Amino acid sequence: MGFSFSGIMRDYLKLHILVLLLSFTGILGKLIEASTIAVVFYRTLVAAVALFLILFLRKINLKISLREFGLLLFVGLLLGLHWLCFFGSAKISTVAISLVTFSTTSFFTSLLEPVLGKKQIDFKEILLGLLAVVGVAIMFSFETHYLSGILIGLLGAFLCAAFTIFNSKLTHRFDSQLISFYELGSAFLVCLVVYLSFFEKKDLAMSQQDWIWLLVLALVCTVIPHAQMIKIMKKISVFTVNLSLNLEPVYGVVLAFFIFGESERMSKQFYLGGILVLLSVFIQPFFLKRKSSVTI
Repeated sequence: MGFSFSGIMRDYLKLHILVLLLSFTGILGKLIEASTIAVVFYRTLVAAVALFLILFLRKINLKISLREFGLLLFVGLLLGLHWLCFFGSAKISTVAISLVTFSTTSFFTSLLEPVLGKKQIDFKEILLGLLAVVGVAIMFSFETHYLSGILIGLLGAFLCAAFTIFNSKLTHRFDSQLISFYELGSAFLVCLVVYLSFFEKKDLAMSQQDWIWLLVLALVCTVIPHAQMIKIMKKISVFTVNLSLNLEPVYGVVLAFFIFGESERMSKQFYLGGILVLLSVFIQPFFLKRKSSVTI
């Protein structure tokens, strides 16, 4: 059976368009002045409702088995916790911190996938992941005053790696929008439990301006990318997806600087580390091309 490298590259281009779209999430989270719990609570609620309406109009049967529901609930739990960490990191530090710690997702994926995904260890993936980690380490070796934001961001990256690995197991079993609906609905339930356990009614307060940014975040930067990423994982490996997501902070840091100005300016070492993160992303397609030439 032939192998279409050009087809893979089209999927790879589509993946990077989605990454560019996702790069606005940290910025929108910063623009929304409401609390982190409010941002994730309403983001998941609006996105889940939107997907329900889409599935209803498409006449997709929502019925799944109890076991399948439990699996989707667990994956949605990981997603919800990841977003709480991601936006929490941006709130207590900077958008740049939140986005760049997210870059370590590929490294965590290279370690977790052989265990959770029962995949053979790929030392090239580990080396590329380590290159991204070294870049992040250089970035923050001079930004120690943001330690809390860094640690929360790293936890979010770990949760994202686990989420993506488990999510990849579902891509061939369900409609992508059906998966997104249950996962985002589960993420909302996580936020609801966290809210009821630790927060008060005032913590969900949102201004009119907040709602405008929230709708953009939920509909444009959540519903579309989430479902499309699930489709892409049918053709592209989990590691490739997560390594490509390393570009999200690069796009996001540049956009954040133009939007928020000096508050997002970082040290020269930060940008040196960013070059290493970029390098890890651009080296990976060459490995992909070499692997594809062997399997033709």
